[in-house]
Amino acid sequence: MNKIAVFMLFGQSNATGHGAPMSEEDIIKEPLQNVWGLNREPNQSFDTEGLKFSRYTSYGMNLAENQDNTYSVANCLAKNWQRDIDNGVNLPDLYIIHISIGGQGVYGMWSPDRPKKLIPGKLEDVNISMYPLAIHILELLKKHFERCDIEPDFIGLHWRGGEQEFWQHINNLKTDDKLKNVYKTMFNGMRKAVGYEFPIVLHKLNFEAALTGIEDGKHLPSMRYINEAFSELCEELPNMSMLDSLNAPHYKPDDAYSLFRWDLIHYNPQTNEWVSREILKDYKKKNSL
Repeated sequence: MNKIAVFMLFGQSNATGHGAPMSEEDIIKEPLQNVWGLNREPNQSFDTEGLKFSRYTSYGMNLAENQDNTYSVANCLAKNWQRDIDNGVNLPDLYIIHISIGGQGVYGMWSPDRPKKLIPGKLEDVNISMYPLAIHILELLKKHFERCDIEPDFIGLHWRGGEQEFWQHINNLKTDDKLKNVYKTMFNGMRKAVGYEFPIVLHKLNFEAALTGIEDGKHLPSMRYINEAFSELCEELPNMSMLDSLNAPHYKPDDAYSLFRWDLIHYNPQTNEWVSREILKDYKKKNSL
């Protein structure tokens, strides 16, 4: 049985790497030998009967939004994983599944109650019901592993979302248990589709680093409400944790731009690179590599 590592990156704009194009020298043009992904062209459909993995490039591997060659955590992890293998680290092949669209959270295109819709394209044009798409892909993933005699070692699902919910709660969306319960429905459904309680890592919202000094009284309570829901999920669901980018060594408490891009919403390439290195470091430690 062949052992592989599996990494999933789902969410919104910070999962996409929005507005952070890779420099020409960092774009993954030549397909990587030991990292695989799901290219949009053969896999972006509710009608596919089998997954078609191809060697990874930084173009076309997000099954939702068409925003490619960005410093997303997925692209950063792919480069670092291949670099370690090339340097002699005994890592298995890595399979990446990436599904994200900017500005679309659990009240939008990620909603579990949304009817199936799949209109591909770039931000503003794309319209994809991502939860049913994710379930379809994960069910096929389980079948793919069984058919190919693959033993998956799940790094887990990293959820980089909350931006849409952040703004909607500022606009007086009722703050009850709805958000937490929607997330429960999503994550339980995803695990059921694979048939395995894979690890789930929620990325803590860190807008507080950028909003310090804003005194309108609306921003921070919304962010804290979402982070509290994340914390409660970590307590109530098994094998779930939260990642805090404020722990990045390059973060300076008096300089929010050390963590974010100019808009103070989207993480900068250095932060995404740090997250990818943390994921790789944790995997190597877990497997004594």
